[in-house]
Amino acid sequence: MGENIVYWVWLNELRGLSNKAKRKLLTTFETPEAVFQASLESIQHVLSKKSPYPSHADSAVAETPKEMAFASLWAKRNLNEAETILNNNEHKGIQVLRASDEHYRAIFTTDLQTPLVLYYRGTIAPPSVPIVGVIGSRSCTPYGQLVTKAAVATLVEKGNIIASGLSFGIDALAHETTLDCNGRTYAFLPSGLHKAQPASHAQLMERIVSTGLVITPYAYGKDALPFRFIGRNSLLASWCTSLLVVEARLESGSMNTAKSALAKGKQVFAVPNSLLEPQSSGTNHLLSIGAHVYLNDHLLADENPEMEPSDLQEEHCVIKALHNKGLTTAALRIAVGFTFLSLLETLNELELTGKIKFRSDGKWHTATGA
Repeated sequence: MGENIVYWVWLNELRGLSNKAKRKLLTTFETPEAVFQASLESIQHVLSKKSPYPSHADSAVAETPKEMAFASLWAKRNLNEAETILNNNEHKGIQVLRASDEHYRAIFTTDLQTPLVLYYRGTIAPPSVPIVGVIGSRSCTPYGQLVTKAAVATLVEKGNIIASGLSFGIDALAHETTLDCNGRTYAFLPSGLHKAQPASHAQLMERIVSTGLVITPYAYGKDALPFRFIGRNSLLASWCTSLLVVEARLESGSMNTAKSALAKGKQVFAVPNSLLEPQSSGTNHLLSIGAHVYLNDHLLADENPEMEPSDLQEEHCVIKALHNKGLTTAALRIAVGFTFLSLLETLNELELTGKIKFRSDGKWHTATGA
């Protein structure tokens, strides 16, 4: 257990100080350990400028209850909580990403809302690799599913990392499609990494960890409370080079993430849809306030139009190809020879009618097959 990391976790989890105040202390004292060793008076001196804890030397009035509470908190400071977190991390394979680490330094420096440390499992790619967030509604439509699969396939082909939450709907589909395309994906959680959120996505989380990353601003044991979803959304927006919103209602977590990304100066794309579709009221609104229209060449015209069979012929060919064996989307396309768009439409139709399933092994199977 590195001593330096213990102090980073201690300062990050310290109650009674805002993230802004912690950053100010870190700027002055340079290391969390130096902050821990500092006296109350020196801490108050640093924070006295526009601080809720003015220096006694600058004020003749009696201490307020808030100041007294902070003084008591500082006198009792210890590393117990930080050590417990790191012990739990060790048992779960959770690592700590500090603000000083190369993978996080640029994000921490440019976005003042980000915390001092993050917790993660998996492998972080070099900072130079572009990260595209793909998010949307939990109750997505067939149109949203089709666009998500096509968009993710195109983005992965171009070398992007895909980032999303771990929720139902578009989030999970973005991860699954990335893995199916042998790409790398990052999942951002609104809770500690002691369990998946939602719990039913535990297998998906482990698949993501095997090649990519699950990451959160919250320590081991912290559950997914409403305000932590907002913190998760803000962090996701910070890490993304750009953000694609496939479907979203006006009042939704996806809209919260999109607005956060716009506020951070990120490039946000939204998928246009019918004005009569509730699931796209948010994305259509984003287009009216500065988001870019997302268009995907795969959805307009495939570059290799090998054949255009009828719907029934397509379904028959897919089911025949999956007889007694599972196939990834890429392998299935080679097996049946369809255009990319035609194959995605057929897979959606067969999945909706219960004839095929996309399983945790990253492959398509017939509903009764192996």
